[in-house]
This record gives sequence, structure tokens and C-alpha cells, in this order.
Amino acid sequence: MFRKIFFVCFALLCLQLTMYGQDALTRADMAFAANEYSFAITYYKSVFNKLENDTETKARIAYNIGLCNKRISKPLDAQLWLEKAIELKHQDPAVFLHVADVLRMNEQFDKAIEYYNQYKLLVPRDVLADKGIESCKMAKTWLKDPTEYIVTNLNYLNSEFTDYSPYFVFDGSKNSIYFSSSRTNAMGDKTHGGSGQSFADIFITHEDAKGAWSFPAPITDAINSEHEEGTPSYSTATKSLFFTRCTYHENAASLCNIMESKLVDKTWIKAELLNVSDIKRDTSDYVHPAISKNGLALYFASNRMGGFGGYDIWLCTRLSIKDPWSKPKNAGNVVNTPGDEVFPYLRNDSILYFSSNGHVGMGGLDIFRINRDAKGREYVLNLLPPINSTFDDYGISFRTELKEEGYFTSNRSKGSKGFDDIYHFALPILTYSISGKIINELTDSPIPYANVRLIGSDGSSLELFSDTEGNYAFSLNPQTNYVIIAIHDGFLNSKYKISTYGLQKDKTFDVNLYMTQIDIPVEIPNIMYDVNRWELRPESIVALEKLLDILRDNPHIIIELSSHTDYRVGRISNEELSQLRAQSVVNFLIAKGISPNRLVAKGYGATRPKKIDLKYSELYSFLKLGDVLTPEYIESLPETHRETCHQINRRTEFRVISTEFKN
Repeated sequence: MFRKIFFVCFALLCLQLTMYGQDALTRADMAFAANEYSFAITYYKSVFNKLENDTETKARIAYNIGLCNKRISKPLDAQLWLEKAIELKHQDPAVFLHVADVLRMNEQFDKAIEYYNQYKLLVPRDVLADKGIESCKMAKTWLKDPTEYIVTNLNYLNSEFTDYSPYFVFDGSKNSIYFSSSRTNAMGDKTHGGSGQSFADIFITHEDAKGAWSFPAPITDAINSEHEEGTPSYSTATKSLFFTRCTYHENAASLCNIMESKLVDKTWIKAELLNVSDIKRDTSDYVHPAISKNGLALYFASNRMGGFGGYDIWLCTRLSIKDPWSKPKNAGNVVNTPGDEVFPYLRNDSILYFSSNGHVGMGGLDIFRINRDAKGREYVLNLLPPINSTFDDYGISFRTELKEEGYFTSNRSKGSKGFDDIYHFALPILTYSISGKIINELTDSPIPYANVRLIGSDGSSLELFSDTEGNYAFSLNPQTNYVIIAIHDGFLNSKYKISTYGLQKDKTFDVNLYMTQIDIPVEIPNIMYDVNRWELRPESIVALEKLLDILRDNPHIIIELSSHTDYRVGRISNEELSQLRAQSVVNFLIAKGISPNRLVAKGYGATRPKKIDLKYSELYSFLKLGDVLTPEYIESLPETHRETCHQINRRTEFRVISTEFKN
């Protein structure tokens, strides 16, 4: 994982150390500190096999070998060495966290949970243990019920080396894929100490009319160099390729930066540094550029200060392609975590995809998407298996704006050709629908011939009438937010929101719409007051949100808010108390933007006892439909039932007194 995230290139550092007569353990530690994991493993093993009685040092070496293997995505080897470190009683509690992580990658979820719990006992404030436990539980569920995506290894593009970060481009005449590879014809002849392979270059392949791809070739010397190049991203508006370059300097750690090369007269001009940093003497990495097609937004990953953890997703924008870029802005805590968020991709210039090991996921890096719910709030969606696996999955790119088809990278062990491979994914055409009944809320009976309207965020609008049994049904489009509205004379409008965003399987929404009769009082449940008080309690405000929706969905109605008490006398009269309570509800609604001309407060005290409706007769067996809870009736009941009747009488209701309000 380390190479893919960070591109750190200290390639000859460890080899040079041998020239200075360092002992093997010192060389190993320096290689480890320099993130040269392949070299470090070799040195550590040579020392480990010679140690006999120094258990503490052997435990530390086993731990570091385990970490090296974890960071280059060899979880089986990592598990072996980390468990050996535990056996040798390594003292760092993090050993339990790391072995749990690699056990999760190896799909040994129950055992991983045991180690997460051991780490939690030692470091109770670290949220990573809880997140790991949740991830194990979710991964077990997800693997049993994968999505409908079909995932295929692109054997004809992949090599026995690392191939990653595909980026699909249609330039108006042909389809192409730009991608990164450390295959043998890459320009760099030095060895990447993190992976043990050559430095990567950017390659390109073209698709012919029959759908066959050409043999991949290095893109151009204007972009590739003896250093490390990767993660290409293309803007059709500026005809520019943005990519990451990590340069090599002897005896010094190199930083990674974003580069840009423009296509002029079908020729790539020499790539130049794109400096988006606003920090003096910045030593941070700027990697994995994702440029919008219009060239006005640039996402990237960086470990610069001001983030939430390791590597975060950041964003720069500009007003036009001729304007300078803004200062980097963090993508926020919906996207970023204390872990690493990397490999951003912007679809349709609006939908952000990225990979993360900090969100709840399968294991290693998972691919996520930012979605919005029906109210416009952002949330993170895991793409689930088979796109995501317990290994590293990253670098997604789509073929078209509408079709769920594209490419991504994974180092999963099943079906791989080399190390990290490029995979194709496609989602078969899915069907979505909504159906249900229009129902009278009071009588629970169907309402025939109601006008039912379906309005979509994609501009679609459909309308029908419910049948004689109150049934309705619509087909739905993918990736769309919907509002469904039921309208009928004598009833208040009823509304419901649904969304097909993020759905990865066929789905039928079963939604019954309940309509309220205009000519009868409607009780508002859960309106709570303290004894002899009229101020609304916090839990009452939640209940009044539904009444707010009714008033907003029916802007032509005027309602009476009525409050009722039981017949027992308190500190103030029941009539005065009920009037104050009704007015408190009206005041709340006015504060929420409802016109006071649509609201009438009325306190009835105990003068209108409740008449038992169907709901209460089903809820309490001792109450019969049509019973009226008068003082005489209540006193005739056993004492154990009387308080229930008092509670029912203490209520807040509304009724429509006009349907002709005009603003």
C-alpha cells in the first residue's frame, strides 16, 4: 500500500549504507525509517536468523518485518511475523491492532475481532479498534450478499509487475486508457525500495472499433522520466494531463508533487510543476490529482498540515482555466478521517470517489463515493464487493457519465496476474420501482382515485390516479431523488421522499401514503408538557415537525390548534392552562416561518373529552370504539385504567377551518 499512496522514492539509500560499513541491524532500521520496506525485510531477516538469546530484539525485528509486509500489501507474510512478535512478547500495544488489520485482509474476521478487543483493552481511547470491529462485522455481511457488479481482470493490459490507476479518456475520436506501470520498459532503471520494482511510468493504450485494446506503450518522454510518474488525470477542456512525480535525489528523501503537461498540436509539451501549496518551505507530498473535465476543480491527496489524519483529500478551484488556482481547501470530515484518504476521482464534475482505510470497510483501501440523501446531506457510501475486497482497491475511473462501467485497481490475490492489477467493472441494467396504497389515516381504508404525482430530481414528472383499491405504481430512474405526492378532495396532501442514489441491486419501494381528512380533528401525538406548565418540552418539538410538513405541503389551509386537559383541577384553571398550551404550539410554528394568519389557538380545557377512535380501541382492550371519556365514564372504570384515560384526554389537536388562505 505504501508505494501506491505515497510514492516515496529513496531507492538507493539503503544500498549506499553498505558503503559506510554499517551493521545489518542498523541498515535495516535505517531502511525501515526511510520506508524502503523491501530492503528492510532482507536486512531484518539476515539479523533475525542469527539472534539466539536476545528475545527483545527478535520481537522488535519480527514486528518491523510484519509492518513492512503490511505496508507493501503482503498480509499473509505480515500475519506470520506479527503473530511471531506477539509470541515473543513485543511490548508495543499497536502489534495487536496491526495483526487485527492483516487478519481482516486475510478474511479471518472472528480472529481479527479478538485482537481488536485486546488492543482496545490496552488503548481504550483509540477509535480504530471500534472501527475495525465494525468493519469485520460489516465485511462478513457484505461478502454474503455482494452487489451485482461484474468484475474482470484486464489480463491483456496487466503485466507481472504493478499496474495501477487507470484513467479512461474519449478525446472525440478514440477511447484511451492512461495508467501507471512499473513494467520492464519503464524509463527508470533504479529500484523502488518500497516495492522492490522499477520506478513507474505512465503508459497509454487505445481501443479499436471492435473493442480490442492496443499493446500498452509509454506515453512520451515529455511526461515520463527516470523518476516515478503515476496517477494520470486528463482535462478535456484544457487538454492537459495532470499526474504525480516523485523525484530521486541521492542521500535525501524526495517529495512528491503534481505535474501538468499540455497537448499542443497532438504533441505533449514538457511537464511542469503545478505548485498548489501556500505553505513556505513546504515538505508535504501532493499526489493523486483528479482534475474536473471543465478544468476548474482539482482534487488531490496530501499529508500537509491542517488535515484530519494521514493523507487527506484536498481541493483547489479557479473561476476560469486562465485564472490561478485557489488555496487548497480540505474536503472536510465527511470525506477525511484519522486514516488515509487517497486516489480521488471526480465523475461528471460533481460526484467524488476516493479510497480510504479510515472509513468502515472490507480491509486495506476501499473505494467510496460521496452521496446525498433526500434532504441534500452528504454521506459516504462504500462500493462493496465485488468492487471492494479485503485487499487494496483504488484508482477508479468511469467510461461514460451515465453507465455504471469503468476500471479500477486492486492487489487482491484471487485472479491477479502480477502485483496490483487493473480490473474492469460493469453493472447490469437494474430496475427500480415504487408501489403502494393511498390510505385514510383515520379509518385505515383505501382511498380510490387519488391523484398521485412523482417528481424526480432529473426533471422527470409523472402523474396517475389510484385504482378502486387505492393502489398506485411507478417505475423509477437510477441515481435520482424523488418526491411522491398524493392529492384528493377532502384530504390534506400527503408527501414522501425516496432516492435511488447508491442502489446497486434491483429494488421496489413499498410505500403507503396516509392521508388526513380535512373535516375532523387530528391528534398530534407526543406533545409533552410539565405538570401545570405550558412550555413545549424538547421531545414535543420533534413531533411538531410532521405538522410543519403538513402546513408546508398544504399552503392554502388555515388550522385551529386546540389543547385539551383532563377534568382534574390544578394550580390554574384547565381553560387557562389549555389556552396557554395551544398558544405555545402556535408560537413554535410562527417561529418556523408559518404565517400567523393561518393559525388559531384555542384552549378547551376539559370541555371536550376524547371520543375513542379505531387506534385507541385497538391499543386498549377495555376501551370500545365510540366511547367518550367523560368524568362519569372514567369514574366507572377500575382505578388501574383511569390514568390511561386521563392521558388520552390530555392532548393537542388540529383541525382545518378553511382551505382558502391566500398569501
